[in-house]
Amino acid sequence: MTALDIPPGHREAIRADAAGFVECGESSVFRPAITVATLIVALGAPTVARAPGGGLHFRVLANTGIRLTDVAWTGKRLLYVENTVNTIWSAPPAGKPLTKFASLPKEVEETRCRISPGTHGWPAGAIFCHTPTNTIYRIPAGGGEATVFARIDDTDVADGALAFDTVGRFGYGLVAATGRSGAGQPPGGTVYRIDPGGSVKKIGTYDGPGGADEVEIAPARFGSAAGAALLAVDAGKTGRLAAMDANGKVATVAPLGDGPNPIAAISPSVARGGKRAGLYLTDTLSHNALFAPASDVRAYAGGVIVGSELKGLFWVVRPRGSGFEVKRLVTTLRAKGYNLEGMTYVSP
Repeated sequence: MTALDIPPGHREAIRADAAGFVECGESSVFRPAITVATLIVALGAPTVARAPGGGLHFRVLANTGIRLTDVAWTGKRLLYVENTVNTIWSAPPAGKPLTKFASLPKEVEETRCRISPGTHGWPAGAIFCHTPTNTIYRIPAGGGEATVFARIDDTDVADGALAFDTVGRFGYGLVAATGRSGAGQPPGGTVYRIDPGGSVKKIGTYDGPGGADEVEIAPARFGSAAGAALLAVDAGKTGRLAAMDANGKVATVAPLGDGPNPIAAISPSVARGGKRAGLYLTDTLSHNALFAPASDVRAYAGGVIVGSELKGLFWVVRPRGSGFEVKRLVTTLRAKGYNLEGMTYVSP
């Protein structure tokens, strides 16, 4: 592996693991100007290059008082999903106060919800939620009673992985993934496509270790994985970003040094936010909803931001040549531990 051009005093922060990949450590002080290492993943032939500094300036938007597992943006308001209880709360752009929006049956572990794009047969503004027992619920745009939209015939417990296909590789359907994150869980899972009529089609399976905590649709400019279903496969202390195409073929886009969970494509969102644009993030442990401005990620348009659940590490993954570039991002997150679950990007 080639030598890194690292500023004096920071060489000790770089260490190579047994697989030959590089992990970058940063000082406890937030210094966006520090140069960090970049890993180019090219199907088993990684090389290292320099990348400009940058960072995610997260701040606490609101302490919600609930165990957050997801966040969504309707275009006017935020929706929070409460872990296990499965109550969905609405809040103004400031992040609070919370008002009850809808309720789903109580189920242990994570439920995640997505806002309908209002195109290709999907009703505008409706909310669709994936529960751990693989039931997909539909909630009216204005809240209220949730109804069963589809059931996935799969006994594997899911972590609520759900995303709308806005690129078209999956026929503009709703993409759901099964699998449980973390060490010691049954490995792998299955990806499905659901059409506006509620019909479910199996796309393919992926292997462990670990399972998908989240699924996101890759941007149209995401190189060889454009429009693929990106799976944040969390195996505990390690993980990977995997891509499944519409034929069920799976490839590893990036190995990651900590179990990934929150993921967001930096591409135009269904409901744009104007001055409210940016990354919205939930932490179950602190009950905090966090926010980073769109200016922090503007340079990463066409890429994907991925975070790890417990250590709060963040990476940007972008196409480069025949492979992908993975850059560790410095952040303002300074807690000793996290339980980062949901993240959504709201474009300007």
